[in-house]
Amino acid sequence: MVGFAPLQHAPELHGVPRASMIDPVEDLVHDHADINRRVMALGQAIRALDRDDGDGLALALVTRLGELRELLFLHFAREEEGLFPLVAEALPELGDEVHAMALAHDAICGGLARMYHLAAANTELATILAVFTRFETAYGRHAEVEARLLHTLGGRLAPDQRAQLAELVRGL
Repeated sequence: MVGFAPLQHAPELHGVPRASMIDPVEDLVHDHADINRRVMALGQAIRALDRDDGDGLALALVTRLGELRELLFLHFAREEEGLFPLVAEALPELGDEVHAMALAHDAICGGLARMYHLAAANTELATILAVFTRFETAYGRHAEVEARLLHTLGGRLAPDQRAQLAELVRGL
């Protein structure tokens, strides 16, 4: 199986701070687009391995699950430590939406951690597929809510708020 290419989050490119080159809201959108592709690829891989002669193949998912876990943890950290506090301060009317996203992060991370553990233990693929199905549903709902939030923010954040967000997520 082919692994994922690492997501690049270099603090600068050619000596220019990355945050000054890319809008931080757009950067989060691009992160999610990459993660969405990886979630779909993971589902395809699990379903392809879940066959009658697939016993013992769960270990093949460990690297892919580990890479997705790290990407999601980083993405969620950028949101929870950068985006969410900014939204709470600048647009408090979106607080319920942000709170729901934070709860979804916990469910998504829990499902991903469980799949990783199951794959590392070489559990039957049908068990991993059952967990993935729940993970995929939770992730899909979350991605829709996040896309709406980022679209709203794209139209409402002032340039100084975007600069503040860029600074908040720069170190993550």
